Amino acid sequence: FTPQGFLDGWGPVFFFAMIFAIAMDYTVFLLASAKEQFERTGDARTAAVEGLAHSGRVIFAAAAVMVAVFFTFALAEPLPPKEMGIILGVAVLLDALIVRLVLLPVILRLTGRAAWWSPAWMRRVLPRISFAHH
Repeated sequence: FTPQGFLDGWGPVFFFAMIFAIAMDYTVFLLASAKEQFERTGDARTAAVEGLAHSGRVIFAAAAVMVAVFFTFALAEPLPPKEMGIILGVAVLLDALIVRLVLLPVILRLTGRAAWWSPAWMRRVLPRISFAHH
């Protein structure tokens, strides 16, 4: 495609906000599943593995759909939707595959029980929420 020769002022702010918002969905899927497994077993290593096993396909499928939709914007004629499609498609692909399906589970596995620790004052202030199915 033909570049316009400059960067729109709204671009970086818009793309950062969109990518950040999209990435939170995958994080919630993975961390909720891992937390459920941690509450069920009490083992942080098992929770990281089982959490990824239970939510990995959902994350991958959701990312694949979003990448396909964003890349269809790349076929548009005006340049802004084309830029949006390519940037968001690549960002979702990299975020879902590298960050959410590789780095986040590795960090959970390496930090162990510390990943689920919170200070006593915070536990008193926040409501008690259980992810485990009883």
